[in-house]
Amino acid sequence: MDRKQSKDIKVVLHNRFEGIGKMAGDEFYIPYSLVEKAYITEKEWLMKENTLKVHVTKAKVSEITNYDYKGNYLHYNKNSVENWNVEFDNRGIPQTKYTFGTFYNPSTISQYGLQHYSLFLINHDVQSKEKFLKVAKWLVDNQDRNGGWSYQFDLHFFPGRLEKIKAPWYSAIGMGMAMSVLARARYLTKDHKFTNCALKGISIFKTPVNKNGILTKFENKYDYYEECPTEPSSYILNGFMFSLIGLYDLFKATNDNETYKLYKSGIISLKRMLPLYDLGNRTAYDLTHYTTDGGYPNVAKWGYHVTHIHLLAAINSVEKDKKMGETLVRWKGYLAGKSKPAF
Repeated sequence: MDRKQSKDIKVVLHNRFEGIGKMAGDEFYIPYSLVEKAYITEKEWLMKENTLKVHVTKAKVSEITNYDYKGNYLHYNKNSVENWNVEFDNRGIPQTKYTFGTFYNPSTISQYGLQHYSLFLINHDVQSKEKFLKVAKWLVDNQDRNGGWSYQFDLHFFPGRLEKIKAPWYSAIGMGMAMSVLARARYLTKDHKFTNCALKGISIFKTPVNKNGILTKFENKYDYYEECPTEPSSYILNGFMFSLIGLYDLFKATNDNETYKLYKSGIISLKRMLPLYDLGNRTAYDLTHYTTDGGYPNVAKWGYHVTHIHLLAAINSVEKDKKMGETLVRWKGYLAGKSKPAF
């Protein structure tokens, strides 16, 4: 830009954000700090290349093309549960610290186990194997008489839209991840006690939310396994897909027909419902804008959008479904700012 031929101008974005820019000939120059506020972008300054890159998000996708129930769990070797808001008990099991107290969270515990299983496959570190098996043993020892791992705290998932969930309650994400741990523990140790334990949890997938299970229906027809067992239904996408992967893992480890039926029923629902989560430039975290009078979508944070992609990629590496594949291409495109224009 030729400074001699440029002049200062007032820039107003969305009638909300003001700043000083430059006009040089027919071109306008706007301060990035103003663009960042108005369009919620992320910058990447490459000093050596003297280059500024602007992204809708710097979140990255890891490719998942051949999911294996015995293999690395969704690239969880990259996780670091130890750095989350947790503290470890004297058995080496993480407890999650909330503002209202410290509790065992079944999904966090299982993620810790799956992290170390995935690390063990890569580095063959005995400590990682031991940490994984501690989690698997904890799941066996702490399974309740209903076959699940309940959450022992009240949860207000979406204040203003939904009533508080009262303890104890079960979650599709906790159940599914536990099954993924136990299926891998069976493979690693050849001990059937792990999958026998997981199979006891099947009944919770068949028990309706109003009877302290995780099953709800969409359009009074399609089975859906709830991460948060709310009434009306919340239909949280990531928790549902985590549960489908858990059911798939358990089926592959046991060849249990009942588990397979639950998995396939969920896949039918997923295919029907996927378009409802597609907002044209990102995904919705849930469908509470549809099931309640909330009115606006609960837009997924970019990290959850990436999680949606990883989960769907894993599922479609099994299903080989054309529409799921098209959805994946579209959702990956949103990370690069490729929104779908209105007609």
